[in-house]
Amino acid sequence: MDAEQEELVGRALEFAQGVAEASGMDMTAVVAKNEAEGVTIAFTGPDSRFFVGRAGQVLDSLQYLALLSVHKRGNSRFHITFDADNYRVRREQTLKNLATELAQQVEATGQEAVLDPLSPLERRIVHQALSEFPGIRTYSEGEEPERYIVIAPAT
Repeated sequence: MDAEQEELVGRALEFAQGVAEASGMDMTAVVAKNEAEGVTIAFTGPDSRFFVGRAGQVLDSLQYLALLSVHKRGNSRFHITFDADNYRVRREQTLKNLATELAQQVEATGQEAVLDPLSPLERRIVHQALSEFPGIRTYSEGEEPERYIVIAPAT
């Protein structure tokens, strides 16, 4: 890890710790994963589940604010992901299972399947999960925040 990345991770963690402390809830922020392209910071503790929100909206909002704060100067390619109560891991598995199930239906019926609008992170998970699925192609349509994925037979 170079000095610039170390500084970005430090600023992201400092932001998350500040939010956790300001919330008055029983939780703390820790670096869960640190990779070249970004960092995952997890809120841990008995109250961390309250930071998930409906469909991860609280996490997404905090993540956006952290990106604005950390990237006010510096590397805009560095990703910051927030997690709480293992929500991101559970949601990823749910999306992969749904994508596989729908891909099998598309393969069997020849009819396209359309998913509800998803965040960019969630769309990426679905696209990657089905990238190796034979006979299936995926593409996104719509405008943010109503962008969604279509699972279609490969032609």
